[in-house]
Amino acid sequence: MLPTSAIEWFYVTWYYATSFVAPIILFVLAVLVAVKYLRSGRRDKKVTEQTVPAVPPETTVEADAARAKLEHDLERARLEVDLADAGLTRRERTVLLAVCDGMTLAAIADDLGVSRSTAGTYSTRAYEKLGVSTREEAQAWLARCAFAHGLADRGLTPGEVDAALMAADGASTAKIAEKLVLSEAAVNSRLQQVYGKLRIHGRAELAALRNGA
Repeated sequence: MLPTSAIEWFYVTWYYATSFVAPIILFVLAVLVAVKYLRSGRRDKKVTEQTVPAVPPETTVEADAARAKLEHDLERARLEVDLADAGLTRRERTVLLAVCDGMTLAAIADDLGVSRSTAGTYSTRAYEKLGVSTREEAQAWLARCAFAHGLADRGLTPGEVDAALMAADGASTAKIAEKLVLSEAAVNSRLQQVYGKLRIHGRAELAALRNGA
């Protein structure tokens, strides 16, 4: 057996080792593990930054331009359908859209390979079928169609689109009711649905939205 003094020495040593030395060792080990983890995270981040190339600004600009062109082409196709529904032939649609874009009849005739008088005839016939007499009126007709497309894209039903168009044009509730064969109460209800879907509060904002479109 160990002598009493040796046993006491052992217990004292064990007490200090478990009370002071062990926590210090554990703390040092924890610090080392944390430092190693942080260094590993930074190294992984650098590798990720190096392997994933940054998107150059030119790519974003090109994507925006491509999206804008796609939207323009889509709206152009919609207007072609509207003009076809109004009875315009393919040549009449082509000439009308070119005129509304600001081209002269001479330039249009040159593009189509026809005489200027023929291009003028197409333009005149297109005006007659739309019930307009000037380029400005034709442009307004197309703008109204484009606004109707925008309303439909926002979730409005065909009936709501009709009511919204007339309200934006300044028609009274009674006039809209007469045109759509509805009661005035039904028209007001329909317009409230329009305002809710567009998140606006009345005819003035609807007209401003039309003008902005």
